Amino acid sequence: MNETNNVFLSEIYSQPDALKSTFEHILSESKPQFLQVKDFIKRGGISKLIFTGMGSSYIASYLPYYLLNQYGITIEIREAGEFLFNTFPKIRQDSFKDTGIVIISQSGESGEIRELLKNINDIDVKPLTIGITNNPDSYLAYMTELQIFMNIEKEATVTSKTYLCTLLILYVMAKTIIGEFFTEEEYIQEVWSLIKEIEELLNNKQKIKYIWEKLLPKFGKKIEFLEILSRGSSMVTAHQAALNFKEIVRSYSEATPISTFRHGGIECLNDKSNLIILTSDAKNLEFNGNFIEKLTSEWTFGKLLHITNQQLNNKLEKIHKNPKIILYQHDIKDPFLAPLYEIVILQLLFYKMAEEKGIVPGTFLYSHKITRDL
Repeated sequence: MNETNNVFLSEIYSQPDALKSTFEHILSESKPQFLQVKDFIKRGGISKLIFTGMGSSYIASYLPYYLLNQYGITIEIREAGEFLFNTFPKIRQDSFKDTGIVIISQSGESGEIRELLKNINDIDVKPLTIGITNNPDSYLAYMTELQIFMNIEKEATVTSKTYLCTLLILYVMAKTIIGEFFTEEEYIQEVWSLIKEIEELLNNKQKIKYIWEKLLPKFGKKIEFLEILSRGSSMVTAHQAALNFKEIVRSYSEATPISTFRHGGIECLNDKSNLIILTSDAKNLEFNGNFIEKLTSEWTFGKLLHITNQQLNNKLEKIHKNPKIILYQHDIKDPFLAPLYEIVILQLLFYKMAEEKGIVPGTFLYSHKITRDL
């Protein structure tokens, strides 16, 4: 396959430009919307935020969930289909009093999103609705009170750049709510540094060659089941990577918190088990390190890819010399920005895995870019 002709790979490579476009829009036209959300919460008008979406848009909601709950702000995340059919209030008309609902959809036209918005707008005591989309002409944009647009070119294949831009918007929203964005320049510069790091990765042929020609053969080119483990903010990457693996490689994957995996999952380990562990902060490195030590000394596994932004102590360095472990370290230190970098590494890895299976990466077999069916 001629890699330059693959649309999905082209969209992976276009992510730095997409992030720049979204971030410039955040710092200019979208800034009043972010500040308005902050003002509603600060003045007591909004005491709870519900984030909802489908697929990658729902998964992206884990980022503000992990960040804002740590600051005592009540956050819920609801998959839009379950929200619509199984958890939408049928009796109380004031259930969403003092609530903001953040509705995320790249197209703004998904079937569940349209029906959910109809239900929300039919109740007497309406919540504040905030739409995040890449389509200013969509039903979502038309039916919400506040709108934040990605401001990027339309995406044609499996989600890559729209997912990253959604994460960026949600990061800025969460940081604005806790008073750290637009007021402290260092956070703005951290985002620019992140975009530069992603651009450097995707423009560096040697780094991509390492992922495709060194990392992949060692980890496994044709993996039928992939377990992706993490804790904290990197769980957003674990869930998105599991979805991407299914869509791109067309094999099954599961995303699990490491604490949950110890309650049953370890019983499924064998010498063919392929695992990815994501670690993006020092606290979780301690727990994850203990887990990896157990893997190598008491349990069994096939291959482990550990992606982290942390420096390892002498004990962990020795453990990672195990020939079945591949270590990939990066420099994005903010645990809530690290997921934007982690997923790019895995996009590149899964792209090449799909090629090895004879699949055209990024194409859909049964799914569609916009799912209008309920």
